[in-house]
Amino acid sequence: MDTEPLPTEGRAREAIRGGRLGSAFIGATAAALFALIGVSILGRYDRAPALWLTVALFVLPYLYGLLIAWVFALWCVLPDRRSIPLLLMAALLWMAGLWGPAMAIGTETVAGTPVRVMSWNVRRLWGGPEDGDDPLACVVDAVQQAGPDVLVLLEVSRENMTALEGALGMRCVHGTYTAAASGDRRGGLATCARAGASLIGGRSLRFVDDEDWHYVASELAVADRVFNVLAVHLTPYRLGASEVERAVETAAGQANQSAALLERVERFRDPTVVAGDFNSTRDFSLHAALRSHLSDTWESGALGLGATKLAMDWLPLRIDYIYASSQFAVVDTEVLQVGCSDHRPVVSSLVLRAP
Repeated sequence: MDTEPLPTEGRAREAIRGGRLGSAFIGATAAALFALIGVSILGRYDRAPALWLTVALFVLPYLYGLLIAWVFALWCVLPDRRSIPLLLMAALLWMAGLWGPAMAIGTETVAGTPVRVMSWNVRRLWGGPEDGDDPLACVVDAVQQAGPDVLVLLEVSRENMTALEGALGMRCVHGTYTAAASGDRRGGLATCARAGASLIGGRSLRFVDDEDWHYVASELAVADRVFNVLAVHLTPYRLGASEVERAVETAAGQANQSAALLERVERFRDPTVVAGDFNSTRDFSLHAALRSHLSDTWESGALGLGATKLAMDWLPLRIDYIYASSQFAVVDTEVLQVGCSDHRPVVSSLVLRAP
């Protein structure tokens, strides 16, 4: 019996489903999955990643999302290929192992002293998309509504601090990013005490001895309990052709800075909070090292991406963090949706465990 030939479109679809082209798509998809797994592993251990790896780590969750979408589309076209659902399952299992612990929010009830911490890059009070043409009033209103006991500010000058201290009624310790760039209008970092906390003292310190890049170390007290707060802003990446070659140097510098922080934290006897702008996403090695000793309060007290910055004004990234030592329990963490700056603030409700 003669059979009617398939239409051209039907023959093309059958060729993809049963022929070499379909196998090539599946092979390429498997290779892409193994490549992403390799990037994830390299990111955990490479302290000075190459430029391509740095870019991949910044957008790693989005790369996995594109891969999952592609596998689903391929499964729709090739529903009879058993290897496709296996690839999908492998990808989902790997992602669960990679990011699953970040979604395991604890429900621990702890006796102790509540401490509310807020960290915010206020960009020198230059304003943001929702500042109402008054960045200072916008920041003051956001801080008052959040009600932190401890406020860590990045990209803030002494001139900015004078205005904020008066408007908020708080006491702060401030430091410029470099000793060479001092002055009332120079950008820097600050730790402030509000509400139930009191500022005992603090000073600006170098991350490493031979590098003029500083953080602010402070000592605070709440309900007669003393704890340390380190306000940090790791070396930023620069955009532009002339800066591309410095990306590896920047990544290595950030790793050295985070390692220096950990060395100091390990020597502290008192509870410690490390907060600020880390200019890197969680899949970089420096965050893997920090998580091995401290708790990322977003991962312990929230769900979702937790984006604090739009890279190139469109890509959401989480680059602002609050880390806490084991003496603190994390109740919850949120990223406030306020547009007073190009960064959004992170606020964590902690409990300083009873001794």
